[in-house]
Parts: sequence; C-alpha cells; structure tokens
Amino acid sequence: MTTIGFIGVGEIASAMVEGLHAATETVAAPEDRYSFVLSPRNADRSAHLAATVETAEVCDSNQEVVDRSELIVLAVLPQQAAAVLDELDIPADRTLVSAVAGMATDRLAEHLPHSPTVVRIIPLPAVRERKGVTAMYPANQAIEKLLGHLGGSVTAADETMFSTLSATTATMSAHFAFLQTITSWLVSQGWEQADADHFIRGQFVGLVTTLAETDTPIAELVADHETPGGLNQQLNHEWMDEANRDRLAAALNAVFARVTGSTD
Repeated sequence: MTTIGFIGVGEIASAMVEGLHAATETVAAPEDRYSFVLSPRNADRSAHLAATVETAEVCDSNQEVVDRSELIVLAVLPQQAAAVLDELDIPADRTLVSAVAGMATDRLAEHLPHSPTVVRIIPLPAVRERKGVTAMYPANQAIEKLLGHLGGSVTAADETMFSTLSATTATMSAHFAFLQTITSWLVSQGWEQADADHFIRGQFVGLVTTLAETDTPIAELVADHETPGGLNQQLNHEWMDEANRDRLAAALNAVFARVTGSTD
C-alpha cells in the first residue's frame, strides 16, 4: 500500500483523497491501494476526511506527513508554498507532487535542497467523481498510475506546454457566467429566477453528459448541435464572431503570461 501525504487539505486535496479512496477501496492487491496522511492545516477538513476515509489519518505536523509518505502532495496557495517548504526536510528518495498554481519546478527546487523528484499537476474538482483529466509534468509512471484512478491525465512535453493547460483552467467561472447571462435574459423577459435557473440547468446538463460519455472531437460537437440556417447556428455566428474569439484568445494569452511569470 502506497502512503500519500497531503500538505494543505483544501477542496482539491479533499477531492483527490475521496476520489482515490473510492476508486481503490475494493482493489484486492495491496500494492494498488493507497493510505493517506494529512496535514494539520485546515483542521476541520482533515478531521472530516479522517472520520470518513478509514485509510486516512491526521498528522501532528507537516514534517510528520513527509516522514510517513512516499508521495507528498503539496496543495497550498502559491503565496504560502515557499514558507511551507522552507520548514520541511524532504529527502531525495521522496516524490513531491506539486498542485501549487504557477510555481515552476525551478522555483520549487530553490526550497528543496535534497532534490527529491518533483512532478507538477493541475487537479480539478471532478477528480472526486474520478472524471477529472489532470495535467502533469514531467512524465512519471507512479503519478500517471495514481491519476488514472481519478479520470486520467495528459502529460505536457515541457513546462511551457504545461502552463498552457493551466491557463485554460481559468475559463471555468466564465462558463458559469455565460449561463448566468442567459438566465438573466430569461428573468428580463418575465421569468422567475428559480424557474430560469431550473430550465437552463436542465438544458446544459445533457451537454455535460455528452462530453463525459463520448470522445467526439469538440469541433464536431459544435456542428452536431446546429443545423444550417437554424437557431443554434444563428446565435453561435452572431455571438461567437471573429472579434469575440479574438478577445477570448487575448484573455487566455494574458492568463498564460501571468501563469508563466512573464507579466505582473
């Protein structure tokens, strides 16, 4: 059984623990199962996981997490990462899995004097349901196997390519803002907010199912959901015109620059 330590137990770390536990709790081979040791940071979440996942327990310190783990997941805020690492002694034979946004491997290495293996990942909340595809850099067989239990992974060829995937994760709230704008239009036409939300949820949940249950290229899904001269095509062409596409690309470029540290 592989022991995974989590330093920082927020939403993403909790999702990983719950997803891995659900995926492997019935696996017969001990080497294919995981136990979890948790940082005392965020005591409420750590206590909840320890109470609901029988293979999870809370440690007295972050260093104890390191000492008891083979894989160490660092899941703290970017502004906390350096201070947290500077307080730890991580041996060379450990693997540090960094879920810290925007902190490149060379910056992490500055706080890791024993040079353990470092793998960066971008886990998303869907790993709780084992449906999240996680970005990874560099390639690492043990981490790829772990992420396979959570929905799979894609491995970036280099850190710049990894950062492009990081930039695209900034689009999630904009997706919900798109839906919010549609419901607001319905309200302006006289619908109650609750009814508008209910209808739009029902409209778009089926599209999520399509994404989850098919491997149809996304470009083909656009065509599959509109007919020539139809209403879907009309709105798509009038709203997602060249200027709007360019604005979205420019926004992604700005996020990418921020992720890579090439702008303030």
